[in-house]
Amino acid sequence: MDVTVRAATKEDVPALVALFTSQNEFEGRWFENPFAGGKEAKAEALTPAQRWLHGGPGMDPQLLQLHHDRIYDAHGVVLVAERGGAVTGTAELWPSEEPLPLGAYLAVVTLASPRAAARDVEPALLAAAARESRGRDLRALDIAPAHAGGDVARILAEGFTVLVEHRTVHLEAARKPDPPEYTVVSTAPSYTELREFVALDHTEPPGFRIGNLANEWSAGLLADVSKPFGALLRIDFATLGITGRVATWLPEREAELDLWVPAAALGNLPWLRRGVAAAIDHIGKRHRVARFRTTVRAHQVPALQPIGFEDGDDPDPWLRKHLTRAAGRNL
Repeated sequence: MDVTVRAATKEDVPALVALFTSQNEFEGRWFENPFAGGKEAKAEALTPAQRWLHGGPGMDPQLLQLHHDRIYDAHGVVLVAERGGAVTGTAELWPSEEPLPLGAYLAVVTLASPRAAARDVEPALLAAAARESRGRDLRALDIAPAHAGGDVARILAEGFTVLVEHRTVHLEAARKPDPPEYTVVSTAPSYTELREFVALDHTEPPGFRIGNLANEWSAGLLADVSKPFGALLRIDFATLGITGRVATWLPEREAELDLWVPAAALGNLPWLRRGVAAAIDHIGKRHRVARFRTTVRAHQVPALQPIGFEDGDDPDPWLRKHLTRAAGRNL
């Protein structure tokens, strides 16, 4: 039976929640806090924030509807795949425009389907996403499978190629490096201020990711889950942008740190190392955490190792499919 794809409606939320909860990251079990040894509970007895901890906004109908509203407010779209009248998958699409070489593109920020149906459903959703992108006169469709979902090999077979390779590294707080001299320019940079910077963590579109870190879209339902922070720091000749959050749900709190670098300083690895040391110092003075975690381009990992960062072995590609021009807009 063929897979058909259409735009989602509010009536699809219950079926989509059922799809997402069937992929609960804890083998279908629910806990008050699955990261801190919280006791097991029934899903319906948990708060939206507690359900979110099991796999994101799709775990809760109220959060999922707010999440969809946020996507449409950003001029994105949510697609659903159907087979025989039943929902068998979804793709969430977010438009973004950044400094070159990334430029303008449509990103698949979520790609989900039951494992047994993924071989047929994922290509159908990606084909519909490509049509949506062409209909907007965008020449690129992007996805980071480690975060959005989807099988990397299957996505590469659909004509995607690796655009950026990322690695995630961490630093134990007890090993914080000595910082250079720096000046705090701002402690609340907006996305507008950061748009001309290059986001080193490009595992999600930057505008989408900032929203995820701050959780402002959640109408207060996730206010106690994470504590966002931000800053602009002047180090030597250039300004470094910082956004992130403290993961308060972890037994040992972590600071998840995103770095924003001026394009002119992107290749200056000694400056990046000094900038990261300044960022760690700034955050550590304001938040008590056990470790710091950040995602950078793969070639930048060696620059951070001398100041104590570890790991960085797991592949995390950002994939792009280059599209030819096509008239019309048709899902």
